[in-house]
Parts: sequence; structure tokens; C-alpha cells
Amino acid sequence: MEQVKRLKITVLSDNFTSTIIPPLIGEWGFSAYIEADQIRILYDLGNSGLPVLHNAKLLGIDLSKVDYVVLSHGHSDHTGGLGNKELLELLKGKTLIAHPSISEKKFLNWSGRLQYIGLPLTREELEKNFNLILTKKPLEFTKGVMFSGEVKRYGYKEYNSGLFKASEEGIEEDKLYDDIALFINTPRGLVILTGCGHSNILNIINYAKEVTGVNKIYAVLGGFHLLSSDDQHVKDVINKLSSQASKIAPAHCSGNLAKSLVTKEQFIDFGVGKSFEIFE
Repeated sequence: MEQVKRLKITVLSDNFTSTIIPPLIGEWGFSAYIEADQIRILYDLGNSGLPVLHNAKLLGIDLSKVDYVVLSHGHSDHTGGLGNKELLELLKGKTLIAHPSISEKKFLNWSGRLQYIGLPLTREELEKNFNLILTKKPLEFTKGVMFSGEVKRYGYKEYNSGLFKASEEGIEEDKLYDDIALFINTPRGLVILTGCGHSNILNIINYAKEVTGVNKIYAVLGGFHLLSSDDQHVKDVINKLSSQASKIAPAHCSGNLAKSLVTKEQFIDFGVGKSFEIFE
């Protein structure tokens, strides 16, 4: 796998916000803007798209210059921005990469009621607005940046409690096979970016090593889906993660406990407006 010499990842939407003036805004969900050498990637679009548009403008990011849009999975807090007409217009005609099941009808059991949490666009609308690439397999779509494809499970707990999908047979448990990450190879090692990490960040790390052939993990950034886990499980995951990655940036659905358990030397603040950079 080739290497990215210059990498900058900026959080455009997250439920953790910063105190930057003029004020940036956040919401439940996630979106990150990636500059990998000369290539610009928008990873997820947040829940409404409003923070993405507002924050990009204040941060001097021109979303019309995006080369690729990547969706981490089919939940609305990561794809809802597709329903924002202004944001969709800026991204129209771009190459969009996702798992083939990204358009499945997804639901959350919220207080005994099924709530729709899937994409705001149909598969046909995605094809109309984007150059669509759907794949279950890893894809190095630009130099040094790999779309993980369907993450292999290595026995670590997955996070899909209360999540369902609709099929011709009815409503069934959603295994979240469309949960994908980005693997970015740098001179310092792999940088792994996740949206929610439903397949478990430890499974994701093992898979990243297997498909990239790179064993050194420099940084793990994004949602680890530990917010609803019991304290001991969070501690176990962060302990294992700390032994494998030099830098850790819990965001979105990771929870405050996960953030507090990362050592000062390893912790990266990764809320709205924050950037992670590597220059060589």
C-alpha cells in the first residue's frame, strides 16, 4: 500500500463542539473532511448537513472541491446531510463510495417503537446524483487511502443492540455489515478513521493490519460506539486500544468515559473544528 505524505483530518460535525470564535456548531452525528496529499475526501455528512455547511464556511473549506464522498454506514446521523439540498448540490456529480447495503431500510427500537434511521435518499437517487461505487471489498481508491469494505470479525463484541433492518421477510436484526472505516497509510503508520465503529474498533484494527499489510497503528480516530457500554467493557477496549495505537481520538458515540481513560500522551481532542495533521 502506498503512503500519504501529508494528511489533515478536520471534524466538520460532531456532538462534541469546541469554543472557537466565531462559533462552530455541532449535532448528534459525524462528518470529517480529509486532505490526503492533493486529494479531498468528505467522510460522512452528519445528521442534517447544517453543521457541515456552516463549519466548512467558517473554516475556509470549499466543499465543491471535494473529490470523494465516503459513507461509513447507512444511519441517518452520518448520512442525513444527503437530504440537505444545499449540501447535495455542492456534492452532486462526485464519486461516492459505500457498502452495497448502504440503502437498506434501517430502524432503531426507541422505547418500544421502531424509528426509521436510514438514508434520506433511495438507491436510485444516489445513482442519479453521484458516481456510485458500492463494494464489500477493500478498495485503495486513491494513493494511500483504503476504503475498508466489510470489516472481518475476530471475536470482539459488535454493537448493534436495538438496531434492525427491513427485508422482504420482515424486520430482522441488523448486523451492520455496511459499517466501514478508512485506512490511511502514512510514514508514521496507519491512521484509522471510523464513523461509529459498530463492528468494534478492535476488529477494525485487526482487519486494517490484515488488508493493508501494515502492522504499525499510529492513530485511531472517530466513533467507537462505547457510549452505552458498561464501564468495565469500556476500560477493556481502551486498554487494548492503548497498547496498539500511539494516538487515540474518541469522538461522536465513544462517550466521555472512553475519552477520560485515554492517557494524556495518547489523547487527541477530536471535536468540531479540531484537526489531526501529519506532515513529512
